[in-house]
Amino acid sequence: MDNSTYVALSRLVVLERQLDVTSNNIANANSSGFKAERVLFESYLDQDSGAAAEQDTSYVIDRGSYLDNSPGTVVQTGNPLDLALAGPGWFAYRMADGRTGYGRDGGFVLDAQGRVMTASGAQVLDPAGAPLELAPEFAASATISNDGVISSTQGAVMGQVGIFTLPDRQSLNRVGGGMFVPQEGAEGLQPDDGATQLMQGALESSNVHSVTEVTRLIDIQQAYQHALNLISTNDDLKKEMLSRIGRNG
Repeated sequence: MDNSTYVALSRLVVLERQLDVTSNNIANANSSGFKAERVLFESYLDQDSGAAAEQDTSYVIDRGSYLDNSPGTVVQTGNPLDLALAGPGWFAYRMADGRTGYGRDGGFVLDAQGRVMTASGAQVLDPAGAPLELAPEFAASATISNDGVISSTQGAVMGQVGIFTLPDRQSLNRVGGGMFVPQEGAEGLQPDDGATQLMQGALESSNVHSVTEVTRLIDIQQAYQHALNLISTNDDLKKEMLSRIGRNG
């Protein structure tokens, strides 16, 4: 294959990656607390040391992704166990497999044992990293302050919702539903420095803008087709060249 085919192939690889990320963003446009992901690309210039050294070739390289930390719209629900975060902090959860996860979905419920859970069954953690539990008879009337302290109507403290700093994005794996799980060996829970406030009776919407993402998806599909056409055209030119050589041989 010549350089034009390799360039088109490098483009196809990164477009496929961008297609996967954009599709996942669109699929989670209605997931509370979901943060969109963006892909980072970089051009790699391959310097030709041959006779045509001035005709260097530029390839596209996938350099990873980053999290769009822009806030989602806060929607009032009136449910006392619906919590929204204003600021950079994250909730932490004990996953079903025992791992610790991070997320911004604050749509919590109580199970029969009084454990505060997400709708997907992950246990919400307190500031010490232990599963948060409440007495079911007090949960409906509990007041939750902006630092996560849970109080009964009599003013008795019943617990506290943990708010944490998200570890380095490159040490995290996305596991669905807007949750991230640290890779093995990553540092433990780090409490938020107070820059984040909690709002009771509200949920943070996804920060995905559906129209923008769908438009991006269309652009990716068109660029992908263009790269495929480039490879196909290059193949046709080679076949024509070989055919002419054969006729003149």
